[in-house]
Amino acid sequence: MRYDELYNTLKREIPEGYSFFKVKEKEYLIDGTDGMHIVFGMVIVPYILHIIQNNKMSEINKLFLFLENMAICEDVKITEVLDFTVLEQLVDEGHDTIEQCKQYMGKNTLMHCGEIEKYFL
Repeated sequence: MRYDELYNTLKREIPEGYSFFKVKEKEYLIDGTDGMHIVFGMVIVPYILHIIQNNKMSEINKLFLFLENMAICEDVKITEVLDFTVLEQLVDEGHDTIEQCKQYMGKNTLMHCGEIEKYFL
C-alpha cells in the first residue's frame, strides 16, 4: 500500500463504487492534486455511510477489509488517513453510526477506532 496511490488502489479494489466516487469527485472538484485526507474525507466517508445505509454487503466487506489493511500498514501517513480522517469523521457522525460501522471493522481497525473515540468523550 502506497500513500500516494491510496485512493486509486481503493477504486480498483471496489469498482462497484465507481459511479459514487465520480459523483463526489465532481461535486467537490476533487482531482489528482488533492491530498488523501481531502479525498477520503469528502469521497470515502460519504461512501461508507451510503453503503451502510443501503446495506450493500459486498461493498461493505471490501471497504472494511481495505480499512483493516490501512490499519496494519507500516506507513504512518496511511494510518493517519484512517485515524484522523475516516475514523474521526465516522465517530463524529454519532454513537449509532459508529456502532453500526464497528460491526464490520476488523480487530486492528477497532483498536484504532477505540483510540479515536477517547478524544470524543
